[in-house]
Amino acid sequence: MARIAQAVGENDDPVPVRKGRPVVMDAEERRDVILGALDDHFHEVGLAGMTMAAVARRAGMSKQTLYGLFQDRDTLFDAYIERRFARCAPMPDLPEDASFAVRLRKLFMIDEPGDRWDLPIALFRLAIAEAAQHPRLSRRCLEEGPRNKQAIVRAEIERACARGELRVGDPAAAATLLLDMLNLPVIEALIMTDEHPCQTARKARFELGLRVFLNGIS
Repeated sequence: MARIAQAVGENDDPVPVRKGRPVVMDAEERRDVILGALDDHFHEVGLAGMTMAAVARRAGMSKQTLYGLFQDRDTLFDAYIERRFARCAPMPDLPEDASFAVRLRKLFMIDEPGDRWDLPIALFRLAIAEAAQHPRLSRRCLEEGPRNKQAIVRAEIERACARGELRVGDPAAAATLLLDMLNLPVIEALIMTDEHPCQTARKARFELGLRVFLNGIS
């Protein structure tokens, strides 16, 4: 497989100059615009077309501006992965007495197929294939993906235990097991590039896994 430098190679095409008065944005707003453009751009050109020059054009900025915020492609993809998984957090809007099952269903709503997982999955594939050459991206995918979600599920299990809703001796092991039971096999998502599991299959797997887990724990 081609290396990241080849898969997302540079392109020095000039960035079109906007006419009229330039839009004034601070650094954080520029970051949001750039990261927000990645999904749409990926769906048009694929990973091979995700060059720094192309991303800058898509965001309506110069390469100089882009490099001022992200020193290289790995840094850009790091930021995207971190932002993409930032929503994977406990849901504070739920009532305090919401059950463990209700909280877990709310948590897993971020995994709905409509949330555009094609680019994250493509970056995961790249990170796995190039882990030795680009360990930073690989670590980011691992930390912001499986490890982050495992920590959140573990916290929910510990919360349920403290309330007397569950009895679990090893919350960390239980969280790992529960994630395996709730998620469709990740190997299929990584290998089957032209297929996506339907929402019905995902929900059926989730409900079955949760039911088996709760019955087994009780």
